[in-house]
Amino acid sequence: MHNSIQAWAHANEALARHTTMRVGGAAQWWAEPQTEAELAAILQAVQHGGYPLQVLGAGSNLVPSDSGFAGVVLKLGDGFAWHRVEENRLITGGATLLPKLTKFALQHQLGNFEWACGVPGSAGGSIWGNAGARGFNGQAMESRDAATDLESLIAYDRAGKRHRLLRHDVEFSYRRSSLGELIVVEATFALKPLNEEQAQEHRAAVKDLLKKRRETQPTNAASAGCVWKNPQYGDCRGAGELIESLGLKGHRVGGAVVSPIHANFVVNEGHATGADVRNLIKEVEEIVERETGVHLEREVRLLGES
Repeated sequence: MHNSIQAWAHANEALARHTTMRVGGAAQWWAEPQTEAELAAILQAVQHGGYPLQVLGAGSNLVPSDSGFAGVVLKLGDGFAWHRVEENRLITGGATLLPKLTKFALQHQLGNFEWACGVPGSAGGSIWGNAGARGFNGQAMESRDAATDLESLIAYDRAGKRHRLLRHDVEFSYRRSSLGELIVVEATFALKPLNEEQAQEHRAAVKDLLKKRRETQPTNAASAGCVWKNPQYGDCRGAGELIESLGLKGHRVGGAVVSPIHANFVVNEGHATGADVRNLIKEVEEIVERETGVHLEREVRLLGES
C-alpha cells in the first residue's frame, strides 16, 4: 500500500474548474478515486501525511478562496457514478448526480425522488448535507429531502474504514446530518412503486417543477445554489424573500451579484473572484442582521482563507 499522497493525487488542480460558482485557487493535491480500494488507500495516505482534507461532491455548495486549499481535495470519480434498481429500491454510488437519479427512477416506475430533479448535487453530498426541495407525492407538491426515503448507506471514515449505516443510525435535520467526516460512497432509497399512468403523472410533475425552477431561479448562471438556509425562527420568511425585502437584489461586489431573479442566489457574472463572492455574502448577512435581527445561516461552505 502506497502511504505517499503523490502515488494517488496530482498537484495544483484549479478548484474553479470543479465548483459551480467557478471561483477558487488551486488545491495543493487533487485526488479522484475510482474504487473503494483506491479511496481507502488515499484516506490512509492523507492521514499518514497529516494533510488537511476537503471532500467535494458536485462542487455546488462550496466557495473556495482565491488562495486555494493547502491540503488534499478529494472528489469521488466516475467509478462511483453508477445506479441500479432492485424492486422498489434505488441503489446508487455517491458520485451520481441527483437529476439523473430522478429520471432513472421514473424510467423504472418509481416515485418520490422528484424533488431531486433540479438539484445540482451528487447523491453522497446531498445525504451529507440533507439537501431538499419541493417534490410530488402523487396528489400534491410537498417538501422532501435526501433523508425522507433513505434506507441505508455505505461510508468511509478518515482512517479509510468502511461503515454500513441504516437510516436510523444517522440524525438528520433541516439541511444537516450527523455524518460529520464520513464520506458516502453508496446509498439505498426505498421508493414508491408506480403504475404506468402514475409514472406519466410524476413525469409531468417533474416537467412543471423544472419549468418553475427555470422561471424563479438563475439556473443558467454560475452560482453555488441557495447561499442561506431559510430562517427557522423569528421572521420566518424565506431567506430570499427577506433579502429581497431589503432591496438587495442586484447588490454587488466586483463580479459577484445578488441574483435579480432570486435573492438567495449569488451569481458570478464571469469575472468574480472568490473574495468578491465571500465579501458579498458577508455584506448581505450584516445588512439582514442589522435591519431585521435575523442571523442568516449559510447553506454554502467557504473553503480556505479569504
